[in-house]
Amino acid sequence: MNHYENWYRSTAAATIIEQLLTRESTSIITYDYLMVIAEREESKELLRQVIQVRRRSDEQLKWVYFQLTGQMVAVDQDVFERPDTYLGGIAKKVERQDRRLTSLRRLHSELTRNRFQTVVENIILVEDWVYEVLQYLDR
Repeated sequence: MNHYENWYRSTAAATIIEQLLTRESTSIITYDYLMVIAEREESKELLRQVIQVRRRSDEQLKWVYFQLTGQMVAVDQDVFERPDTYLGGIAKKVERQDRRLTSLRRLHSELTRNRFQTVVENIILVEDWVYEVLQYLDR
């Protein structure tokens, strides 16, 4: 792989990370809100775990970004939109999680260093679990 291709792929990877992190705060706020309005304790506990996974994943993405660019990531956050209902909010989170996984897989394909790929592979594994939990909560 030549220098230009390596630079291009690193730039593409950094852009994907920026896009993933534009929902960092609003996503946590939404999960927190859904946890508050959830009726079952099991749902609340699962959402607590989802929040922990998301925070850890976002921190790992920030680390990869810093390793690629030498800078801390700075992105404008999306605005929080309160879901009308618990089930409506969960359904929207299922859709967003599907898009997040697609972006994480694209990120993995753009990375050229094995250690970064390994970090993203681990993020994908736990984010797949989040997707399964959200599908379970959507029933």
